[in-house]
Amino acid sequence: MSRSFDVLVVGGDAHGLLAAIRSARAGSRVLLVEERPELGGSWREIEFTRGFRAAPLASDLGHVEPGLLKELGIKSVEPASDPAVVALADGEPLLLHASASRTAEGLRQFSAKDADRWPAFTSSLHAFTQFLYAVYSGPAPRIDASTLGEYAHLAKLAWRFRGLGKHGSIEFMRALPMSIADLLDDWFENDRLKGALAALACADVCQGPMASGTAFTFMHRHVGAREGVFGQRLRHKEGPQAIIRALEARARALGVTIETGSAVRRLQVKESQVTGATLASGEEIACPRAISSLDPYRSLLELVDPAWLDPEFILSVRNIRFRGVTTKILLALDGLPNLAGVSSLAGTIVAAPSTRFVERAYDAAKYGRASGEPVLEVQIPSVVQPHLAPAGQHVAVVSVQYTPYRLRESGWDSTRDEIGDRALALLERYWPGFGKRVLARKVMAPPDLETELGVREGSGSQGELMLDQILFMRPVPGAARGETPIAGFTLCGPGTHPGPGLLGV
Repeated sequence: MSRSFDVLVVGGDAHGLLAAIRSARAGSRVLLVEERPELGGSWREIEFTRGFRAAPLASDLGHVEPGLLKELGIKSVEPASDPAVVALADGEPLLLHASASRTAEGLRQFSAKDADRWPAFTSSLHAFTQFLYAVYSGPAPRIDASTLGEYAHLAKLAWRFRGLGKHGSIEFMRALPMSIADLLDDWFENDRLKGALAALACADVCQGPMASGTAFTFMHRHVGAREGVFGQRLRHKEGPQAIIRALEARARALGVTIETGSAVRRLQVKESQVTGATLASGEEIACPRAISSLDPYRSLLELVDPAWLDPEFILSVRNIRFRGVTTKILLALDGLPNLAGVSSLAGTIVAAPSTRFVERAYDAAKYGRASGEPVLEVQIPSVVQPHLAPAGQHVAVVSVQYTPYRLRESGWDSTRDEIGDRALALLERYWPGFGKRVLARKVMAPPDLETELGVREGSGSQGELMLDQILFMRPVPGAARGETPIAGFTLCGPGTHPGPGLLGV
């Protein structure tokens, strides 16, 4: 062994960097290895045409623990944009503001009933997401709890659940397995409102709004959001790379050795205990502990010799659903497109006229085809982060939902540009004049996201977030809480509890 460390961290994304910081703060000598030339993982920015940059998979940084932000010295966190969501369809846009009362006021022209019910809906959802936050703030609850600490944690959750009240607790248990379509039908009547919220619920999952459990995905996506805020939870003036740079600086200050452009070929195991690792260069590193922020499939079936794993465990890992279903279109714009009736374009613009529209878009993906009329989410990050584009110009990131990783009837070489053309044509219908602003584009289908950003099957969540892949079942039973059958080897990425969009919890 040429070098020796207490802990080896595999992966230089935010989760890997945070694991390295926590380990170093506990007194360990830590080596972090990232195979790509720069840190950041799925938050990495890429220059897709000269002078224009974007982070395709960082449309929502999710929730970052305030204590972590304070530790890193990050202060330039912006409040949610206003409006937070712009729902496009034929006619005037529907605006969802950060203020529930202001949203209700604007909703009144579309539906008086929905306007009256909006404040109660946002209050109910916020209570549900706060309870989920309590669940996520500890280890994944185990149904076979056996220690005093585990019982104490379950008792704490029971107390928080009781805090929902009789009506709230019943509604939470009722809503958890529901489809988002049914949940929204319970509350609202306006198609445009329901379509926009359904699109947010189904973002990056290969399910339609009529699928059971999509109400849960909607709740999960808004854990940590302020009451009444939908879409983005966290914005930073300098973008996601500012958080990565702060994490890197903190890690180096604690003595973490960081090496980019270096990959781990295989972890060395002896008697079911990690003893070291072999790098792609051939160098052997001695270490009794290893932590991987890579996806569970790669971590458990590629870094480790399968001989050390039970066949049933291997089968469970192989059956993890990733199913990337979103294409990202990066656009260079010669200026900010005008959208009548909207004062700020810093939020999320959603083109999903109804719940039925979203379901029809999913129907194509269900059979391995790219949707002919996809759901679109548009963000213009350069409104908040002007460094992404030359002065006076802008960058847009268009998420095209329901373009499956595996196409059954065609290949991506012949489909990629068709999807780009189709998405821009649909956007032009709801946002006249947008297309005239486009200078250049880069279409990144799920296989491109896998190749360029290292996310398996184009899924940034490291495993589809549905009810059968959460809590003690994430990534699989037997590896909840980041544990693995290999002593000294743990997982720390979004493929583990509590899932994507929650850093530092």
